[in-house]
Amino acid sequence: MENEDKYFLIDICGTLYQSNTTFDFIRYFFSEKPWYIRLRFLLIRHLKGYSKKHLSDMAHIFYNEYLVTVINRPVIDIIEAKRKEGVRLILVSATLDMIAKEVSERLGIPDVFSSHLSYDKQNVCLGRLKIDLLGNKANCLKSSNILEPYYGTITDNYSDLELILKSENSYVVVTDKQHQNKWEYLLKNNRYNHSFVLV
Repeated sequence: MENEDKYFLIDICGTLYQSNTTFDFIRYFFSEKPWYIRLRFLLIRHLKGYSKKHLSDMAHIFYNEYLVTVINRPVIDIIEAKRKEGVRLILVSATLDMIAKEVSERLGIPDVFSSHLSYDKQNVCLGRLKIDLLGNKANCLKSSNILEPYYGTITDNYSDLELILKSENSYVVVTDKQHQNKWEYLLKNNRYNHSFVLV
């Protein structure tokens, strides 16, 4: 029986995939254009004028042709172990909503929180964010009555430190010893359990 009080929070970018999915999604489709290397909000402006369905279709192609090639298998293994324990899995990511939705469907994780694009009444993208989860995940969870302490978190993001410090069992995704050393410093006073996942 699933335990509704045990929340296991899962980051997407750099955690599930060796990818910043927002940047890589836009780069994947607009790589021949000179502006794609600019900052996140400037990139999102270039989605203006695309229908919600078109962006959803693009996210589907992006997953099939790119994200599947950069999956972090050790992270998937941990998530599947937590699923077997009956823990409630929740995707919490600052990536764009259509990417998060695609990941949610592919991994069978229906609970998902992400940044959301703004659309007009005809479901055409306005090129800006309606909801931005970057650095705002804890507030978003709280507003949905998902309260600390969380059962666990798995992430590679320094901006998720707040979530880790409020999680009883955390997994920090690292790429090398230097990366791990920085995390060890940040977590030296962590009262909960944490371990490192090398990818």
